[in-house]
Amino acid sequence: MKGKWLFAALASLSGALAGLHAPLLLVLSAHLVWIRIFMLKKRPVILASAALYGLGFFSGFWQSATSHTVLQAGSAQLTVRFKDYPKIDGNHIKGTADAGKEKILFQYYANQETDLENLKNIISPGTICTAGGELEAPEPNRNPSMFNYREYLAHQHIHWIFQADRILSCGKPPHQWRSVFKQIRHTLLLQIENTFPERTAPYAEALLLGEQENFDDSVYQLYQRLGVVHLLAISGLHVQLVAGACFYLLIRIGITRERAAICLMLILPVYAVLCGLNPPVSRSAAMSVLLLLSAQKKLPVGILDALSICFILFLLKDVFILYNIGFQLSFAVCLALLLSGGILENMRGALKKGLAISFISQLAAVPVLCYSFYEFSAIGLLSNLVYIPLYTYILLPLAVLAFASEWLAPPLFSFFSSCFNWMVALSEKMGEMIDTRWSTVLTGKPPLWVLILIAAAIVYGFVLMEGGKKIIRSVLPLVFIIFCLILSENHPLFGEVTFIDVGQGDSILIRLPLGRGTYLIDTGGTVQFEKPAWKKRKNPFEVGKDIVVPFLKSKGIGTIDKLILTHSDEDHIGGAAAVIRSLRVKEIHISPHSWEKPLMRKMLAHAAQKKIPVYEMKNGNGWRNNFGVFQYVSPFDSKYEGNNGSLVLYAAMGGKTWLFTGDLEQEGEEKLVAAYPALHIDVLKAGHHGSKTSTGETLLRQYKPSVVVISVGKDNRFGHPNQEVIRRLKKAHVLIFRTDEDGAVQYRFFKERGTFLTVLP
Repeated sequence: MKGKWLFAALASLSGALAGLHAPLLLVLSAHLVWIRIFMLKKRPVILASAALYGLGFFSGFWQSATSHTVLQAGSAQLTVRFKDYPKIDGNHIKGTADAGKEKILFQYYANQETDLENLKNIISPGTICTAGGELEAPEPNRNPSMFNYREYLAHQHIHWIFQADRILSCGKPPHQWRSVFKQIRHTLLLQIENTFPERTAPYAEALLLGEQENFDDSVYQLYQRLGVVHLLAISGLHVQLVAGACFYLLIRIGITRERAAICLMLILPVYAVLCGLNPPVSRSAAMSVLLLLSAQKKLPVGILDALSICFILFLLKDVFILYNIGFQLSFAVCLALLLSGGILENMRGALKKGLAISFISQLAAVPVLCYSFYEFSAIGLLSNLVYIPLYTYILLPLAVLAFASEWLAPPLFSFFSSCFNWMVALSEKMGEMIDTRWSTVLTGKPPLWVLILIAAAIVYGFVLMEGGKKIIRSVLPLVFIIFCLILSENHPLFGEVTFIDVGQGDSILIRLPLGRGTYLIDTGGTVQFEKPAWKKRKNPFEVGKDIVVPFLKSKGIGTIDKLILTHSDEDHIGGAAAVIRSLRVKEIHISPHSWEKPLMRKMLAHAAQKKIPVYEMKNGNGWRNNFGVFQYVSPFDSKYEGNNGSLVLYAAMGGKTWLFTGDLEQEGEEKLVAAYPALHIDVLKAGHHGSKTSTGETLLRQYKPSVVVISVGKDNRFGHPNQEVIRRLKKAHVLIFRTDEDGAVQYRFFKERGTFLTVLP
């Protein structure tokens, strides 16, 4: 089997996918490996592959079938045992815990600072708490193509979120040997947090212990765009550096090579545990142990075999790890580099070899990045050449020296810490200088068949390169597929109108066929209340950043032709800053004098930084093209009147006429009807989220819409939509769509025909 474990690993993968009932196309693609296995005509390989296929299938089927729950939604009082230290962000406490035989996600908001401090000191691995609250199922996807939080938790065997509103008791656990390493890791993280400056502590935590939770979102996203975010986690490179340093030190103090290897086999698993057992660290540590055993003639495996055996072990232990992005990237990149050994051997010179390694790594990661993040770095090849040496040979050693000096030579800590801080600042400054709107290639979320084509094109490119073909010729198939993908995303055959589910707020995407226009009406927003410092979260949820921008990127939208901000309410324009920061906006439309309001001024300041033209619009302004007519029909003057000063847009597209009303109330509706009595409306966006002061009898009687869409938050505190409005709509015999019940509401059209779709059934 030496040199052939890769086939067994691929066989186990195909079996696991079949057992998990993965999409048929993916299962069939994975089963193509059997053609190659049978072509080998080697009985041991075929038998081992068949056995591991069966194990993979059984593992997938069994773990999928047994991943169920016996708990029920509703009020509950639970006794839970925490599995690890909880994450504390502001006054929010979140952690995984066992409730009986089930794993749950525990969440609690502390009302008093003393309460929070007590819980910080009490809760640790094994702590048993009794709490009361609500047991809730994780929310399903409410917008298409977005990150599925319910599936993410299910892949961790979590089916419930326990929203505790009171903690009745907590008991310190007896000392447990299983949690010793978790306690050591927690102590080390606290040490870093308390000694390093606030700005650089997240870097030290990431480089030394693989902790990424404390990075500011803007910093993390910068490194993602540069294609070097892998350096902010403990990766195989870090493990190899640690292994090399430990081996060198052991040899220097007089230990024989054989005993040093045995010591390393003990040190590396401990290091992996201290780093949180994330997939890249676990893979690298396990591979190193296997290769050390092989070097001592105790296990006949090569480096590719070691990777394959690790894959099989990970898969059989927990088949759902296949859905872990870190696992996917780690194994894909490592496999690509190992299979490209022939290409790398032909490279002469450190620079050429470095470029080749960076290029191969970037290519291997493309399918995962496109599917999970909808884009990949266009400058990763070059930025890795700069950042890998910077982090490997300067920042990582400085972090180690600063941390060690705090324990061993405190007077030196200030010097090493200052050097570390300076290099971090340099790293960020360089990133900001080379980060442009061209730093990433936005692909959108490709369908599965396109993803398989991309993967096949990458493999084909590697084969051509190994055969001596030039790199440019080798990557032409991949470039062609990605070009076609981007072209299809930017020039879709179908048009759409999507009422994005942003909770209690409005955000509507209008996208005309063939890329003839992309318009965004409002951006939603999260109403922020003033909080004491101890309650403030580091990276709080924000609708624009966490819903609107990812949704647009998932569709391959990087440019907004017109951003329409109907009026200056937080729930309509609060997310505009994130949209302006993250996407290219050609122009912004606002209602007259809405810029007098502080929130609108703040948003327009972001626009000014990006040099985006801003236009005041009112009744009579508009535009048209081959696919639609768009005209503002309100407001009628230049006086800003709050809700009744909302920009109201009439549109004719996709065989229907539309009225997007912002938060227009009945007074404004009556003015509109008086000015445009003959207007015909097929689809009405209900004003002010279905408030009883909007969508009045006069409007409904005069315009007779056949469809009404209410953009409203689930279980909102305002009681929207008002039942009186619902009665009016039912009396008018209109079809009602509600984002609180239906999730995002889409109208997809081709020429003059279209259909309505909802995300939730």
